[in-house]
Amino acid sequence: MENVSDKQFFIGLSLAPNSNYDSGVAVINKNNEVTLLDKLYSDEDIEFFFKNFNSIENSIIAISLAQDTSLLDGKWRMSAKSYKELSNHFEVNANNWTNRLTPRCSRFFHNLLLEGNCVFRYFNFQLRQALSLTPNYPERNSLDCKDMQTSLEIKYGFDLPDNMLPASNLEGILGAILAQNISRGADYKKIGKFKELDILQLENRLN
Repeated sequence: MENVSDKQFFIGLSLAPNSNYDSGVAVINKNNEVTLLDKLYSDEDIEFFFKNFNSIENSIIAISLAQDTSLLDGKWRMSAKSYKELSNHFEVNANNWTNRLTPRCSRFFHNLLLEGNCVFRYFNFQLRQALSLTPNYPERNSLDCKDMQTSLEIKYGFDLPDNMLPASNLEGILGAILAQNISRGADYKKIGKFKELDILQLENRLN
């Protein structure tokens, strides 16, 4: 990723698998201030946010990869049984039932990249490990959220609300921190590609 050292805003989006769950978005500015926290639900909400963010061309955008939580329908559960003979008409990935990651909004994110914006994907859990914020409790429960929010306030000096933030917002902050670290020259590597966007990971654990 080139020419990112002069970017002024760092946007993290913790993407939910679908609109039934909240996707958390966070924005950090060059002065290390959390300037925006919000929850988005539908694909239209997500697209509206990025289309109306007035400094999008001056930002780095980090978007998490979400698990595909769709369920198999009855027909393909039966077809997938190991003892059933597979006919010539059997389609292995019918209804996308072997997908591990959801392609949600991927076309829109790719268009952001084609428009010249700095956009990449990341894994939330890998990022927590790289930032030395590995969960001490079951991930995303209330104790974990409280622990992560306190750690972010102490480690990065963020002025966060007194009430406990949703897990999606805290993960959005992590994505914004990753974008900020890349802007500052932190070592990272490309570990893959998903729907035309690079998946990035920090090379070294940050203490």
